[in-house]
Amino acid sequence: MTDLTQWLESFAEAHRAQDNVASWVERIGVAIVEGVDDLPDDLRPMLVETVEQHWLAFLDRVSTEAEFELVPAARQLPVELARRHLGLPVLLRIYRVAQEASWEFAVEVVANAPSELDHEALLVWFWGKAVQWFNSSVEKSVVLHQQEVSRIQQRGDAHRYEAVAGLLSGRAEDPTELSAALGGYPVSGSHIALIARAVTADSISSLEPSLMVLVGQIGRAPAVVVRPGGREVWAWVRSDELPELDPTGIDPCAVRVTTGGPAEAVEGFADAHRDAREAQSVALVEGRRQPLTCYDDVAALTLLAQDPRAAERFTRRVLRGLADGGAGKLRQTTRAALSTPGGAEAVATALGVHKNTVRYRVGQAERLLGHPLQTRAGDVLLALDYYDAFLGVVSESRR
Repeated sequence: MTDLTQWLESFAEAHRAQDNVASWVERIGVAIVEGVDDLPDDLRPMLVETVEQHWLAFLDRVSTEAEFELVPAARQLPVELARRHLGLPVLLRIYRVAQEASWEFAVEVVANAPSELDHEALLVWFWGKAVQWFNSSVEKSVVLHQQEVSRIQQRGDAHRYEAVAGLLSGRAEDPTELSAALGGYPVSGSHIALIARAVTADSISSLEPSLMVLVGQIGRAPAVVVRPGGREVWAWVRSDELPELDPTGIDPCAVRVTTGGPAEAVEGFADAHRDAREAQSVALVEGRRQPLTCYDDVAALTLLAQDPRAAERFTRRVLRGLADGGAGKLRQTTRAALSTPGGAEAVATALGVHKNTVRYRVGQAERLLGHPLQTRAGDVLLALDYYDAFLGVVSESRR
């Protein structure tokens, strides 16, 4: 057994090397991603960390009888699955796929072991350790998942989420039952919907505080908050109008909030949320740094965003030379000239420049456009909006 112990210690030491760890993580991680269809993309970093921590901990104990302890990332994984309303089958599939991929690896390892070792006995012994590890991991993970599910159910999150998810999917909901599921929130009035989205996994804890910054400004009526899991929190507030909101205190590098509505009754409850969702096509654009995006401000842009290639062609065809990266001041002046009443003097005051500068820039802009500003003014403003929201912010972020 001394030879086996020496071989196991040598095996563990070799596979702790960074390249070997990376290779193992990629092998098992790819197998899990391909074998578990329900796994959200933003859970993959946690999955990679879990696989790596499991492997290093297993190597530390492969030649000893140390007591099993679930690694930190593996403790968090079942909790996150529960928060995303993903059941035990997803958790069990993750471990089953990992176990199958590990068996293939074990067979390869034993096949390459020194010939003086009993390969059959080595495989049985080695795989026995692995199976024990998997069984202990699954047992503890199931307990953690069930504890989190119970905690969520006690808060009523699951009930609220199921009711709202059903409505958003098009299922008819009785207003009285829906209101009861939402803790008494009246669904018969007019609704403002908000969606808070975490930019990174590290900012998930900032979702609800960011949302409450805005909810408190909409009205005194209590809001209903739904936690679908993952990187979002949803909210609805009863209000006949959306006031001017101040997002001060929300870090756009951490959280982006979108709003929809107001919209009436049960149908409006769903429509306001859908509008807030559509606004995300603008709010989450790479390079954008605005913490709050209201659907009414970007409604036309969300329609254009459904076909980005056609929208970019439209924008560049309308703006022509104004779509060049160095034409920022001309685009700014063009927008101001088309949206500020009062002529060159009013535009100059708004921009903080001399009126002759405004006239010069307008002339330059008209030369690039190929026509006077007032010709196709609506198209020009829409193209400017699309450029600023989708094309300009991307080019700026990549400089």
